[in-house]
Amino acid sequence: MESSVIKERIDAEKKEFVYRLFSSFLFILIVFLLFWVPYKVFSFLCWGTYALMLYEIFSPKINGKIPLRMLSAFICFVGIHSFTYCREFLGQPGCVFLICVASFTDIGAYSFGKILRGPKLCPKISPNKTWAGFWGGILFTNVAIFCLNNTFFSVEGKFLHLMDFWTIQVIILASVAGDLLESWFKRLIGVKDMGDLFPGHGGILDRLDSLLLASIVLAIVDILF
Repeated sequence: MESSVIKERIDAEKKEFVYRLFSSFLFILIVFLLFWVPYKVFSFLCWGTYALMLYEIFSPKINGKIPLRMLSAFICFVGIHSFTYCREFLGQPGCVFLICVASFTDIGAYSFGKILRGPKLCPKISPNKTWAGFWGGILFTNVAIFCLNNTFFSVEGKFLHLMDFWTIQVIILASVAGDLLESWFKRLIGVKDMGDLFPGHGGILDRLDSLLLASIVLAIVDILF
């Protein structure tokens, strides 16, 4: 009996890992869009995504919490605007960098957290996240960015000067914070997932929470520095 329970848990974890890889690979499609579509089409796609986020946030399945949901909608608006800002003023490398940070942080945190387990990061907000996953996600993202730097990010232009070590760390932390912020929001409104666009792994906001906050921070860094 005990062995069957363990087997079911392992199978569930494998399935979850496959879902995460699948949803992360969806970012590859976005990368291709970044390089092949003009800015106006890219902007239209981004704001279409925002419309899907609004549908999830103001879903009739969620009762009450209107001020909180309006605040979430505003943060998403700023995030999408920041992402389109990065595409316009930092070009494709800026957006590809953001996508890589959001994707690698998620994969690294999940993998290290499942393998090493250990103390919980914020059990009251997201009981599945661990400190091992937190540091593992940061490490994995730094290694991935370092390996991809010469391919995607070492280009002439304005974006190059932003790629210093501490800027990268701040944006990685913003990506982690975006995930936690969305988890906190879901807990406050009483839902497990914001939608079911990705079967077994939530909606569009569940997938883009890290990207939105990372985009806001990168846009602020570019404006101020």
